[in-house]
Amino acid sequence: MKMRRHQNIIIYSKRFIDYKIAIAGAIFMGSAVFGINYFATIEFSGSVTAAIKQAAYTFLFGGIFMKACENLATKIESRKKAIIAAVIIPSAITLLLTFGVHSFKGTPKPLESTLPTLLIIPATVVWSIRKRNQAGSS
Repeated sequence: MKMRRHQNIIIYSKRFIDYKIAIAGAIFMGSAVFGINYFATIEFSGSVTAAIKQAAYTFLFGGIFMKACENLATKIESRKKAIIAAVIIPSAITLLLTFGVHSFKGTPKPLESTLPTLLIIPATVVWSIRKRNQAGSS
């Protein structure tokens, strides 16, 4: 009974989280933030803290925001408005929240740790266009 409930939660949550992107993003962004902080400060524990925060944040919110990007790109009627919204909304929220997370105690270089998150902009452009085309919406 418990296993079935667990499976139902995972299946339901896929409407809101893209797990493949979440995992890939967590590994990539966590590693990038570790490198940025370690090579700037040569301080291992702060760099690991920053990497763990970034990986956890990217897994959860990256997966959610990329799914939101997909939903915006496919649900808004006008193609142009859909793609603009699918890029601007998730990108802006992601950048602001990432900087906020790294501004808390424990990240040696919060601004520098936020810079790799700028990759969300081209990622949302590509993802929104791809998902819009797959949906067959003009």
